[in-house]
Amino acid sequence: MRVWHITRSLYGGAGIYAMRLSEALRNAGIESCIITEDQIRTDDGAQPCTGEIMPVSGGLARFGTRVVRSMSHRMTSAPFQSLMGMELYVAAQMPQQGDIIHLHGLTGWMGLRGLNALIPEGSQVFWTTHDLWPLSGGCILYSGCDGYQKDCGSCPILRKGVKTWAKIELKLKEKLIGEKNIRPIANSGWMASHVEHSRVFEGVSDVPVIPPIVGPSYFAPNIENMRVKLKIDPSKKVIALGARAVTDRYKGIPEFLQALAKRPKLAEQCVILLFGEGELELSDALDVRALGRLNSAEELAQVYHSSDVFVSPSKMETFGMALAEAQACGTPVVAFDVGGVSDAVSDECAEYLVPEGDFESLLNALGKVLEKSSQAGGSWRVNRDWARERFEASVIAQRQLEVYSRCAAVPGS
Repeated sequence: MRVWHITRSLYGGAGIYAMRLSEALRNAGIESCIITEDQIRTDDGAQPCTGEIMPVSGGLARFGTRVVRSMSHRMTSAPFQSLMGMELYVAAQMPQQGDIIHLHGLTGWMGLRGLNALIPEGSQVFWTTHDLWPLSGGCILYSGCDGYQKDCGSCPILRKGVKTWAKIELKLKEKLIGEKNIRPIANSGWMASHVEHSRVFEGVSDVPVIPPIVGPSYFAPNIENMRVKLKIDPSKKVIALGARAVTDRYKGIPEFLQALAKRPKLAEQCVILLFGEGELELSDALDVRALGRLNSAEELAQVYHSSDVFVSPSKMETFGMALAEAQACGTPVVAFDVGGVSDAVSDECAEYLVPEGDFESLLNALGKVLEKSSQAGGSWRVNRDWARERFEASVIAQRQLEVYSRCAAVPGS
């Protein structure tokens, strides 16, 4: 068995998922590698895309991407992404007939011609849905629109006059998925429900759920505590807060900090370890230690381990990787109950999930966790075994291999 994971980048949720899964499969004795746009070390089992095949319409394809992005009503994060307006790449090595092809995050990278070139006839093909894009006519994040269940006609994201573009995109995906017999995998139960109700996977039921792997750094027995190094007052409670980009409007970090600043009795108890790219205007009422981008799992594990609580004010998550990682470090979590977040949160912390956008309830939940920490004699720690039993690499690799084998045993499944 040889498995090819195809993902645009090794950064972000889909890329990290693919890289950790590929490594876990290799540790289980499976030949597994990655095709990616990133230029990285080949000892990670990844094949950087070294050649570029540009069809005659290649320039028009790039132009098409810019046009489609300009159609979006919303911000620069491009919540709508075209399948047609993507460049086509090939890797130094290509999958062969009989290999397993596992698709991950393709948004903004590989279009129909690229996928057809990479997927040999007769191969088993799987697509892990990390967001709504594989199911929709272009949407990446779910915002309450269920057009993907029908035909994505009159797309609310696209401007008047081009609203049918999403309908065309959806038909192209439906054709690709049907012709290549692509089987879906979901990263959470919430995502599986969306797959089962989608048009492109119409008739599919019992979608397998394979959550992300939590890396070994988060389960390490002796993680360094950063409080002394950062000269944090021992009487203070430490909040971990962050994302890949702290300015990402879907992560809700600025709004959370603004809400916390308006609760001075709570704020004065806390030191905030803020991690992620970008800068924010911070209130003088808050003690924020801006750590910037963290470049390794070891650094992130240190932040979680050094904190009394991790807060996720994210407005949409299809799983909630940071929540699982924090609990693997023994750190309780507080979050908005959105998307697939409940799959990433143990029963110990489930009561600290609150309705999306209700910052008052989020702060109340935070206060309860900090009070529980004080009652515990300093810091309340959650059971790390819960995360280990669900998200440890060997556990996920075995579940993934069972999905591959089950589909191989039932052709056309």
